Amino acid sequence: MKKFISDLQVNTSIDSYFVLVKKNLKLTKYDKPYLELTLADKTGRIEGRLWEDAIKFNEKAETGDIVLVKAVVDKYRDDKQLKVDYFEKADERAYSYEDMVRTVENRESILSDIATRLALIKNKWINELAREFLDDKILMKKFIDGIGAKMWHNAYIGGLVEHTHEVMRIADAICDIYPEADRDIVIFGAFTHDIGKVDELDPKGMEYTTEGSLLGHISIGHNILRDKMKEIKNFPRELEIRLEHVILSHHGEYEQQAPVLPKTLEATIVYHTDELVSQTNAVREIKLLEGADGKVWSNYVSIKNRKYYLKDGSGEEWACSGSEKASTALDNEIIKPALKAKESVKPSREKTKMDLFSGE
Repeated sequence: MKKFISDLQVNTSIDSYFVLVKKNLKLTKYDKPYLELTLADKTGRIEGRLWEDAIKFNEKAETGDIVLVKAVVDKYRDDKQLKVDYFEKADERAYSYEDMVRTVENRESILSDIATRLALIKNKWINELAREFLDDKILMKKFIDGIGAKMWHNAYIGGLVEHTHEVMRIADAICDIYPEADRDIVIFGAFTHDIGKVDELDPKGMEYTTEGSLLGHISIGHNILRDKMKEIKNFPRELEIRLEHVILSHHGEYEQQAPVLPKTLEATIVYHTDELVSQTNAVREIKLLEGADGKVWSNYVSIKNRKYYLKDGSGEEWACSGSEKASTALDNEIIKPALKAKESVKPSREKTKMDLFSGE
């Protein structure tokens, strides 16, 4: 019977199947080899250590494989950790893949809402281009089954379409605040910004494909976009460039593997929205997976160099001792009149000339 990571109890033995997410052969301070492992299933991840016969077991399986693991659940620095005695690549008939990788069940309905949003695009060229994507059944199947990333955010089947949908929704809302942005370019750019991940990542092994390792999803996505634009006769060249720019710049910085920096308002919106959604999803997943058993702090997250606070506080322990009189005045003068307003105030955005270097 499958033992899920979320159900593991300290000081119990397990004999179960997991995804081998990471495997590093290291040396102790006495120069004895050992294996540092990260294992996962649909309920979460757990670290493991194999201390005996590390060199032999290092050849038993590769990252991305489903492995049979025999271990004892231990505790290290307040976190559960497996003391692994044995592991090997599992027989495919011995486990259910659905137990290994989390799946977004409503991903087809998410794609349906994406299609609805794309249908609202007014620019005839972009609207037709969006249909070219949606009519490609093979591409869309890979899109809804794809993973959003290997480890950090949306790292599960359906994560790619879920992430894309969230970026589109938030970017659309930003366009309400910044009407100067070309909403059609923003929405379409949000839709295609990560499209290259359909071929960069293998959702079954949760690993990079050869194409993904050699080219990366930005390059792959750029090529997919260019191929689709070639299907439309007389597609405007300037519009081609602006749409390509969103994909090429959506990582925002050279240090984050962006070939170019965002240089349009639309590309800037997509970049920052993508970053916001990615980071928020990742921290939410940590909270969901690690906070269920009452932990206050998450495991150390090396990619972010921190732990995350997990509690859902009522707020009582954080109550401020500010002036009750001042609070009442604020309520009477600002909050209550605001609640009676029929609509929210929109900021005036008159176009004025600004000298960014005047110091004024």
